[in-house]
Amino acid sequence: MICGVDQTPGNTPEANVFSLPDFEESLKDTITNKGTNTLFTETLALYNGYQLHRLTKFYRDRLEQAIEEGVEDISSRLTQKECFSPQEHKKLTELTHSGRKRQSSKLLLNMVMGKGSQARIVMWESFVKMKPTLPKLNKIMTEIQEQGASLVNEVTIDRGVPDVSSDMKAIQWLHKETLQKQCEKLEVKTILMKEKVRTFQLVDRYTKLTIISDLRHRKLVEHELLARGRDHEEWRQKQLRGELEKIRTDKLFHSSFSKINNLPSSQGSGSDPPTGTSAVVSGVAGIGKTTMVQKIVHDWATGKIYPHFHFVFVFKFRDLNRLHDRATLSRLIVDQYPYLRDVLDELWKHPETLLFIFDGLDEFRTRIDFADSRRDTEPQRRCTDPGFLCDVSDIVYSLIQNKLLPGCSVLVTSRPTALHLLAKAQVSVWAEILGFVGEERREYFHKFFEDQEVAAAVYSHVEENELLLTMCYNPSYCWILALSLGPFFTRKHSNKQRVPKTVPQLFSYYIYNILSHHSVKMKSPRDVMLKIGEMAFTGVSQRNIVFNDEDLIKCNLQPSQFLSGFLMELVESESSEHSVAYTFPHLTIQEFVAALFQFLPQNAGNLRKLLNEAHGEKDGRFEIFLRFVAGLSSPRAAQPLEEFLGPFVHQTTCAVIDWLKGRVKAQMQNNKSDRGKRNLLNTLHYLFESQ
Repeated sequence: MICGVDQTPGNTPEANVFSLPDFEESLKDTITNKGTNTLFTETLALYNGYQLHRLTKFYRDRLEQAIEEGVEDISSRLTQKECFSPQEHKKLTELTHSGRKRQSSKLLLNMVMGKGSQARIVMWESFVKMKPTLPKLNKIMTEIQEQGASLVNEVTIDRGVPDVSSDMKAIQWLHKETLQKQCEKLEVKTILMKEKVRTFQLVDRYTKLTIISDLRHRKLVEHELLARGRDHEEWRQKQLRGELEKIRTDKLFHSSFSKINNLPSSQGSGSDPPTGTSAVVSGVAGIGKTTMVQKIVHDWATGKIYPHFHFVFVFKFRDLNRLHDRATLSRLIVDQYPYLRDVLDELWKHPETLLFIFDGLDEFRTRIDFADSRRDTEPQRRCTDPGFLCDVSDIVYSLIQNKLLPGCSVLVTSRPTALHLLAKAQVSVWAEILGFVGEERREYFHKFFEDQEVAAAVYSHVEENELLLTMCYNPSYCWILALSLGPFFTRKHSNKQRVPKTVPQLFSYYIYNILSHHSVKMKSPRDVMLKIGEMAFTGVSQRNIVFNDEDLIKCNLQPSQFLSGFLMELVESESSEHSVAYTFPHLTIQEFVAALFQFLPQNAGNLRKLLNEAHGEKDGRFEIFLRFVAGLSSPRAAQPLEEFLGPFVHQTTCAVIDWLKGRVKAQMQNNKSDRGKRNLLNTLHYLFESQ
């Protein structure tokens, strides 16, 4: 059979041509007579020509990634079957050989979609043969097989964008305008300028992040952590070519990444209520979760993504921590978006058009355990109506579990430390932010510095340093690098020998730059740093990153120009006249200041006991803190800070090193298991940074 023109409804007068018996038999014979994968070919036989077209379109973005390494073989098969001309095959081959594999896979799919149904049959036939060697393709085909007939129904239905009622268009326009204004500026915190925060257009400064669907297995993460510098980057690129699937932020909902049982129901009369979709995006501290949320909301408000959602609502868990009383979902919405007060009843009628975003689950002080069945049985914890008075945790739980506003969609972001709470949640899409990969790192520095020569010099230094280059996958470390290294390449007579080469040294110079600009009028910067450090450490211990006046008073602190170098002010709410909260510019800075606090008292006290207790915590809250404590015992990390804070207590430094040696000795005797080896590796890393 020669490949012909595409036959889809609208392209031919015979709208039912795809269900003709002879065509069905041709399709089934072609794909089921192969013995390579009987189960999958049986599943594929469920699809007629039109449905196979829709299936290919449904998985189109993912197939582009999945077949990158197999384009030449697929094209050869299509050419043999006379679906492609020799010239078309040559063009694809040239693209592949020149290294432009993504362009070649995209072109191949474009060509197949423009050919007749036979081309798609041949392509999927090729997939069956190739899937053992292409992990991403194997994953897609396994999903198709597992979902069976339900996926056939799903891809057949043409889901248009729901219309906004005429009564709601004006209020939706106001809501989009409000969110656009809230998200159009990207704040960049500074330490060397008069203004603490500089603002830029989000579209000008935003650097694209690499996000993968699903969460990585521990082994993958461990292999990556063992690699450094260019090896680290090459490892990431290799995994992205192999089994890690990239996912764009506009594919978290209404895409093939969603589990089919969480897609809107397509059975029966089509009037069944949709079940809604929940997506979880995970990422380590500073990887860009909050900025990603800002970009998603901005893109929705400007009409670039998710037209299916008529209204998007954004909440930060750190803000929800301030609500000590029970609340209703309606009140949460009105407090944040007062102009929606009179249309709430109308909004609740169409939950499938609503997206709720909750940013920073790990920052929420109230535990939301989805394995806790009491939430479904205890009346006071059941939240099934937007007007019910409930704990905030119960509202979030009920939205995700589709018990409140069934059919709505929910996006949650979190550090990995809180993901175990979501293990039993109804989540249809899991994703992880890898951060910057490849040229995304360089792009960040060139967007950060207005002077492109400085940008090039800073990035060149980073590339030459294995440790710093390894850390550059994380945007927050790039930010610290840019702030700390910038002065070394802008001052004409700066000492290049002092340029920091480890992460603790990097943070030391970050604090050094703050001290050099804000401690001029301070009688005793060390005393004030002791108090700031005490508050920072208490916050790390209690998982608190937002502080109020009461917290400052407990540590004998009061607002000052010096204090403003370390803390950012947050207005509690628009209705509060003098209610101000404070936070460190980033959690990692709070963790560094908390570590610095251990070196400032005149005696070591019970430091060994504190370090043992911190090391014994299993939720990860002290992991970065301990790394910084180890790093600050290094003379090179301590030296710049001692210029303003005075010498570190020798007894404390010795206590840290003795503790590290003790940990190494203990773990050398207990390294038979994978966990023991992992703990030993971490401790050796601490020991290295203490040198």
